[in-house]
Amino acid sequence: MDQPLIMMSSITYAMRGRELLQRNGIKSVIERTPKNSQRQGCGYSLRVPSGIEEAERILKENGIKYIGRLEGSRKA
Repeated sequence: MDQPLIMMSSITYAMRGRELLQRNGIKSVIERTPKNSQRQGCGYSLRVPSGIEEAERILKENGIKYIGRLEGSRKA
């Protein structure tokens, strides 16, 4: 199943973001960003199975830096 990734700026922000999303009822998993998609980032992303727009809003409002979204990434 295709699921979007939120590409993070650091592993620290990935961990903080996952915790923040969990507290807000949004499931996310930290995983490696596919090598062909690593753009100036740490190489880690948050996979968000549902509620991606809400997840991005929560991250932004709470100062969690991320690079962008990778659409249509397959879960390996």
